Amino acid sequence: MIWVLLVILGLSNVTQQQSLANSLFAEEGKSPGFVTRINKKALSIVSDQLKDRVIKFMNSDGLEFNISAPLTNQVRFTLRSSRIISFDELLFDSSMSIVPQKGISWTGTNINVTLLASFSLLTTQGEITGNVPLSFDKTNVELLLWTGVNGDGHLKTDLITCKVAANNLQLQFSQADSTLLANYIPHMQNFIRQTVEQVVCPSFHAELVPVLSNRIMNTPLSASLFEQYFINYALLGPVEFSNQAITLKHRGNSFGILRQGSGRTRLNDFRLPYRSPPLQVPTADSGHMIDFYLSNYTLSSLLFWMDQYRKFDYEISRQATNNSALVGYLKTDCGTGDICAGTLFPALGTRFPGGEVVIKSHTVSYPRVVLKKNNMTIYIDSRVDAFVQQQDRSRRFLTASMNAEVKLDKPSFKDFVLHGELRIDKFKVSDVASLVDGIDEGSLEFLVNALTELILNEDMAKKLKSGIQLPIMFDYTQQAANVSFEDDMVHISADFCATDRCSTTADNKDTDVDYYDTVQG
Repeated sequence: MIWVLLVILGLSNVTQQQSLANSLFAEEGKSPGFVTRINKKALSIVSDQLKDRVIKFMNSDGLEFNISAPLTNQVRFTLRSSRIISFDELLFDSSMSIVPQKGISWTGTNINVTLLASFSLLTTQGEITGNVPLSFDKTNVELLLWTGVNGDGHLKTDLITCKVAANNLQLQFSQADSTLLANYIPHMQNFIRQTVEQVVCPSFHAELVPVLSNRIMNTPLSASLFEQYFINYALLGPVEFSNQAITLKHRGNSFGILRQGSGRTRLNDFRLPYRSPPLQVPTADSGHMIDFYLSNYTLSSLLFWMDQYRKFDYEISRQATNNSALVGYLKTDCGTGDICAGTLFPALGTRFPGGEVVIKSHTVSYPRVVLKKNNMTIYIDSRVDAFVQQQDRSRRFLTASMNAEVKLDKPSFKDFVLHGELRIDKFKVSDVASLVDGIDEGSLEFLVNALTELILNEDMAKKLKSGIQLPIMFDYTQQAANVSFEDDMVHISADFCATDRCSTTADNKDTDVDYYDTVQG
């Protein structure tokens, strides 16, 4: 089976590419940023889909083959497929399993089929041609597939071997042909038994493997998130196959696209000031089809690079704020009965008449993410500076430290994207140094609280609006998902269905035939 040997030889090169990809994108032996687990339960969807596909092609095109070989030194036999005569789809069954340390296996059992083939027998006395039914009963076909990184640095599932166990395989020649070919029929029957995999495997490979390859564990090793941020899916080692699940351990760091600049905005490498923490993934089956287990590393590294781009720095001023009502509050002088900074802090209006307040904050360290049961908290430490702008000059009158606790609210998972809204839950102001009487920690906290309600939380909620894209490891229609915060990790679980077998299509607005299910000839 030359075509099978070629696939196996190609896979040795794929293994080398996996090692190359790891050396470029991941640190060997380190803790994963997140883990993907495809549980055995998920394979039932694939099995049902492949069963439908086999029934479809067996009832239409059937098996396609063209095999030829010498029967003797002077006789050559050729057999070509023509059409299916009968296929027992009621007895046919389909199943998938995980083969520990080897890959995933699809098995089609009880394949009972009769097809019409054309034959040619070329002898020294001339050529004999005709048609003959070819039948086999209770035949099993097994495809073994392996997942690895290909030459393009893409995670891909492909065929390793195809095995056929055929029973009662017969060429059913007519009485006239049996008499004419009596001397050759035993050789023909023996030939077809020896080449049954060449008869069966090419069609099953062409019809089923593209579906498997595109639907399961087909992903690049990195993906764009939003703006200039990316996420690294590189594997820390080979895909792990066990009886109950397929496990992939990803580097899982987020990073920002490189750009040149000066000071804090100079981004010249992918290094982070911390390593991925140990991630202890539960060994028990979750009961769902797909699980993702994330340490704080993926979100922490994303927030780190967002901080490098000053996404958590703020300025509240006339120029920076698109809020006319708020701009009025920034004035140090205002009319009788109005409220502004000058009425809240009279000493401010006295010392800086006719001015406008400008408040700026910038982070003094990268955000830190802490995961606890039912809770994710992000700690952001900032310095706050307040100025008064008077005509063409600006004078600073206050500095302080502010420690904010930010929560991730409304976590959800849809189409392999983790969504959530950031919200400032509470903050603490300290180390206030003010040139204006009456402005202390308490009054500044009151001011920041008001600004949080008016501006900051609205902006904070949009920070992750596009979500965190996780690798599409199982490309089927999502039916349900759950996101939970655990000690030191986020657990995402999801269940899926094949489009034409989903109990509801409310969430599936695409009614066109899926590309993956239409194999181009």
